Amino acid sequence: MQVIIISSNSKTHKHWHLSRATLVCLIALLISISSLFSYELAKWIHTSNSADNFPATISSNQSEQFELNPTENDNTALQDFYAKQLGGLQAETIRLKMFSERLAEIAGFDSTNFSLDEHPGQGGIEEHGTTLDSATLQRGIKQLSSDLQSQNQNLSALEEYLITKDTLASGIPEGKPVKDGWISSFYGYRVDPFNGKKTFHEGLDIAGKTGTSVTAVADGMVSWVGERGGYGGLVEVDHGNGYVTRYAHNKTIKVKQGQRVTKGQTLALMGSTGRSTGPHVHYEVLRDGKHINPYSFIK
Repeated sequence: MQVIIISSNSKTHKHWHLSRATLVCLIALLISISSLFSYELAKWIHTSNSADNFPATISSNQSEQFELNPTENDNTALQDFYAKQLGGLQAETIRLKMFSERLAEIAGFDSTNFSLDEHPGQGGIEEHGTTLDSATLQRGIKQLSSDLQSQNQNLSALEEYLITKDTLASGIPEGKPVKDGWISSFYGYRVDPFNGKKTFHEGLDIAGKTGTSVTAVADGMVSWVGERGGYGGLVEVDHGNGYVTRYAHNKTIKVKQGQRVTKGQTLALMGSTGRSTGPHVHYEVLRDGKHINPYSFIK
């Protein structure tokens, strides 16, 4: 997960990358819990088959809110009811397992490390426990069904997030618009090289060789190309989410307005057109229409 924080003066920009391994661990834990419960339920049903007397039966409607009437001759009806409940829970765990594998694929994780196709490894010393009575088992089934439903909703929300996350992240400027080169003028106040006055420089100048490729720093759509005043040959890219980048003083422009571009794609060739003292790219970053310091994204 990526967290982006922009300072109140819009001049700094920081990223935090949080590991997505937590997501897969959560999914594996859910599958483990579901499998363990299914195993215990199957074991209980098997035990009940061999019992001589079972002091309970199912009422005629057999709804989720059924009442158990103490008799000695309706074990079959009771077992059929729990078998249906177990079948439903097993189907839900299978569905969630497939869902988990899909999320792992979207997130770029290797789900084989979690052995989702195998029963989770468990063990321990033998302990004398107590047999689950029907009322306890009924409450457990109801609680597990509720938990699975809640987890399904959470996983659905995570799926939607993962599908859109990469698209959003790919539209955030990152890195330099040229592979090589050196910063010849920073963002902020400086002495103007033409008139010697103190002026505010709204971009970052990166000097290099004429003809050097100027590349997009994020995915987006070309929103403007051509000559624009002191910018000279200008390419402007709209990345969505309020981000716009500008690349000025280019010798040759390689893209057209309305064209979709990807990060690293060549937009133009470096030059010294417009108000420029030598070959360089004047690089600007705007968020919600306001200039912010490009150096924060380069770092």
